[in-house]
Amino acid sequence: MDAVQQQTANNNSSNIDSDKCQKLKRFVIVGLLITIGILSWHFYEYFHSKPLPRTPDDVLTLSKNLYAEETEVSPYLYKVNLQGKTTSGAHDDRAPRNLFELHQDLLARDANSTTALLMRLFDNYELDVAVADVATPEHVQEQQDFLRTVMNTRVMKLTMRFLVNKDIVSTDYDDQLRLLQDLWFTPYSRGRGIVGSSSFEHVFMAELRDQTVLGLHNWLYFADQEQRGNVDYKGWLSHQEMGKKNQMLLSLRHTFHNFRKPVNSFFVGTSPELELSLYTACFLTTGEEEPCHIQLGRAHATIVSHGWNWNGMRLIATAYPDGS
Repeated sequence: MDAVQQQTANNNSSNIDSDKCQKLKRFVIVGLLITIGILSWHFYEYFHSKPLPRTPDDVLTLSKNLYAEETEVSPYLYKVNLQGKTTSGAHDDRAPRNLFELHQDLLARDANSTTALLMRLFDNYELDVAVADVATPEHVQEQQDFLRTVMNTRVMKLTMRFLVNKDIVSTDYDDQLRLLQDLWFTPYSRGRGIVGSSSFEHVFMAELRDQTVLGLHNWLYFADQEQRGNVDYKGWLSHQEMGKKNQMLLSLRHTFHNFRKPVNSFFVGTSPELELSLYTACFLTTGEEEPCHIQLGRAHATIVSHGWNWNGMRLIATAYPDGS
């Protein structure tokens, strides 16, 4: 074999080895991708399809189980700036900066999350209880989108199992959805026959009546109103850490549209489904004067709730956590 033939043979051998190497690399990469895909699916199934824990007999145990289902802290809450401690009777400002800093880009990206769907409802209501709310078809659809997404969470599924065991609702999905719709979104009047309020509007948003701030017991609404310049945080009265970053039970002083709210309280960093579940379970299973004890991580609290009778229905006049 002459030199040219030898070189050609060497080149052919080199090409064959290179092809084999490339095929081996592709085989390894495909194998890794398949393995990652299988592991990801099993990971998803474990956290989203694993059996729910045994249905508890009381709200305290339920609250512990619900908090355990909150597998991660809110990705939308970047920072909580507690700043200075204050008192309910003070008039100074112990907190020059906003209480909350949010990841607005995540909210826009995760448009179908329970958090984003909750915040979409914030523009659907009149602030003054003396002005009647008008529910457009678009508003009703947004309510349904929010509730259906909440119903699909493990937190609300466990809560509904608890309510089924208490003979409060049936196992039928539509019946459970109707319970939440009626309880939280039925419009009612807080006076003078003007239908300008609802359980949802009071608890998860805020209302004004004769220059008095009503409700405002949701941290996401507070953060939203801070961004719009309608809320001015003045300092904290007390707080209990739950054990996860940016999660706590907070009592505070603030103004809303320049009207003072000397004492207010809400959960911080919790999901809409957790709060909706806790308030719903406490309101439907405890009497008006009974304390509803809960525990979220290290934080111990009582849910205070009061009823409102309207057209034969018992709706929520208010509901909020008390950590004192």
